[in-house]
Amino acid sequence: MNSTNKTQTSTAKFEEFFATSYKDDVFKILEKYPDERSLTVNYQSLEMFDPDLADLLIEKPEEVIEAAQIAIKNIDPLVKDADINIRFDNLSNIIPLKDLLSKYIGTFVSADGIVRKTDEIRPRIETGVFECRGCMRLHEVEQTSGNHIIEPSLCSECGGRSFRLLQEESKYIDTQTARMQEPLENLSGGTEPKQMLMILEDDLVDDLNPGDKVRITGTLKTFREERSGKFKNYIYVNHIEPLEQEFEELHLSEEDEEKILELSQDPHIYDKIIKSTAPSIRGYREVKEAIALQLFGGAAKQLEDETKLRGDIHILIVGDPGIGKSQILKYVSRLAPRSIYTSGKGTSGAGLTAAAVRDELGGWSLEAGALVLGDQGNVCVDELDKMRSEDRSALHEALEQQTVSIAKAGIMATLNSRCSVLAAANPKFGRFDRYKVLAEQIDLPAPIISRFDLIFVIEDKPSREKDSDLAKHILEIHKENTVNYEIEPELLRKYIAYARKNVNPRLTDEANEILREFYVNTRNSNPDEQGAVPITARQLEATIRLAEASAKIKLKDKVEKEDADKAVKLTMFCLKDIGIDPDTGEIDIDRIGEGTPKSDRDKIQRVTEEIKLLEEEFAGDAPLNVLISNMAEKYSVSEDKTKEIVRKLVQKGAIYEPSTGYYRSLL
Repeated sequence: MNSTNKTQTSTAKFEEFFATSYKDDVFKILEKYPDERSLTVNYQSLEMFDPDLADLLIEKPEEVIEAAQIAIKNIDPLVKDADINIRFDNLSNIIPLKDLLSKYIGTFVSADGIVRKTDEIRPRIETGVFECRGCMRLHEVEQTSGNHIIEPSLCSECGGRSFRLLQEESKYIDTQTARMQEPLENLSGGTEPKQMLMILEDDLVDDLNPGDKVRITGTLKTFREERSGKFKNYIYVNHIEPLEQEFEELHLSEEDEEKILELSQDPHIYDKIIKSTAPSIRGYREVKEAIALQLFGGAAKQLEDETKLRGDIHILIVGDPGIGKSQILKYVSRLAPRSIYTSGKGTSGAGLTAAAVRDELGGWSLEAGALVLGDQGNVCVDELDKMRSEDRSALHEALEQQTVSIAKAGIMATLNSRCSVLAAANPKFGRFDRYKVLAEQIDLPAPIISRFDLIFVIEDKPSREKDSDLAKHILEIHKENTVNYEIEPELLRKYIAYARKNVNPRLTDEANEILREFYVNTRNSNPDEQGAVPITARQLEATIRLAEASAKIKLKDKVEKEDADKAVKLTMFCLKDIGIDPDTGEIDIDRIGEGTPKSDRDKIQRVTEEIKLLEEEFAGDAPLNVLISNMAEKYSVSEDKTKEIVRKLVQKGAIYEPSTGYYRSLL
């Protein structure tokens, strides 16, 4: 059967199909034309109606879609020029991007991926109107999607061969190019994601944004690049289906679900998951517990006034060199169902958020960065302190609001970055000093530090017992060349994906009471009205997220007392580790950020008052040597501390030095 006969047969079949299965939809579309330009057909219903026609669509998509469009026109002859696009969804022929090779060229396929980049919308000439230069007769010529304009071969009136294109008279169609890459969860460690060019036309343009997870249905085609002469594949898109549910590409079989539910009933599941987190690294139970909770995440909420409360948990690990921080991050990036690993010096602000890049025709377009591509997954940032300060600032909005706002090259856009961030940093001076404020020791600004829910400081201190245990563990791994897992990584990966997708726990009254008491009691632990601020509402929200994640680990739909207790215990561990002021023994949240701790604020106030008293006593400037001895006698403040405070006050402009060794107050 030749091509024309096949098309006529297909048209007749489609007329019958539309008349029986899609009659109402077709007439609705025809009534609203040209506002509605597309009819979406379920491929499964076409397959049930005529399996041969459905198979022919996969093999010869262009012919079959053209037959379907003719069939629509035939249904209602009154709307003669109705050029309706037929779009097919729910296609059974889903091919991973990495497998879309030459054997699929010319066939109808579906592929899942993340939109990496979208280019400008441009017009493409669909029907060119040409004027014969000899007799002025007009000729219409349909154009293909190639770059070259096809002219009439001969004028039907005078036989002339010279024509002029009338651009304003010609018909155009909107077209846009985009690029997508395969989903992160489909990548095995270290492999580069496969990318695919997409061509969108007519009402499909402007439907995609960088970072969107989509299922693309269309015809795999190829074109020849003019410069290199090589061929390149692309998908001529027929239908776009957004994939918003989390970890949708990680398919779980019934057998997997049975294993997951059975595992959740294990009374020791919480400990087993903690032990299965980076098992090649010995110790650091609290860090591993926090990472396990981060992998499961809290429950994201959207309030009635459109306010969004994040469920993702952010963790910062600060530690001496050589304790396995990078190893932990690498393991998490392999374990999380959707994850990206990036490292300090090799990461730019645009690489984290989005870059404005020029397309082939000189226009500007956005290309998604790590935080956007890692949406609804984990982003591991190693050597965070080594990033340039202007690049780190890209993290501010992404950590709290979970969006990335871009204003580059005339493009204004807000992209989603709903991801958990696990970051690692080294102390600025090589080793950690507990007597200095955290912000002074890490090369990170306070606003970024305060956005992390949990901050762990890991010190490398010699201990005969611990060192012996660690050496034994490392030697065992090298000897056996294997690691003992409590839960196999692949099963744990599926367990995490199942929990994140299906479990959304709510707080019980018991858990609420524990969290409320923790917040109120910690806030008011210091009876002094002018005392330190131990914690803020940010720490309470972080503890709520941890409690929800604890419930998720056991696949519970309620956050119970034990979950709240675990969350409070972990939060207090972090606060006691880095938030205790050595001078007072009290928890002070200002020790974590760049704020001045309460004990230091008191000393600064006393130094300022003492300078004013000495000004009166000496009827002029206050001598530094007398100030140092007075501070030591009255308040037991060391000489070094007094000098440090004086230096800070000079920097802030509170005092000045009119002559060497003498100071005067400006307040």
